[in-house]
Amino acid sequence: MFNEVDENQINEIFNLIEELIEFYEGDDWLIIKKYILRYSRPETRKNFSTRNNKTKKHTLNNFEINLINYCKSSYNINLKLYKKDKHECENINNEK
Repeated sequence: MFNEVDENQINEIFNLIEELIEFYEGDDWLIIKKYILRYSRPETRKNFSTRNNKTKKHTLNNFEINLINYCKSSYNINLKLYKKDKHECENINNEK
């Protein structure tokens, strides 16, 4: 599931998730992501997606999808990226 990521980085993230889940009762992925990014080392943060430059909205990469699935299986929390925060891909023909 996290084959391409260093085990220490994964453990660091899992520990941060465990800390936050103890207090956080919502289902917004961005809250979890921002917490992890704030308290992680730079080499760990490199695994996460960045916001779109134009819209400043987010997309999920495979690593983040795996973390969301981990939270679902380990803590029974169904985290999601809400539509208001999600970058909608533009049609290539419409780009200028």
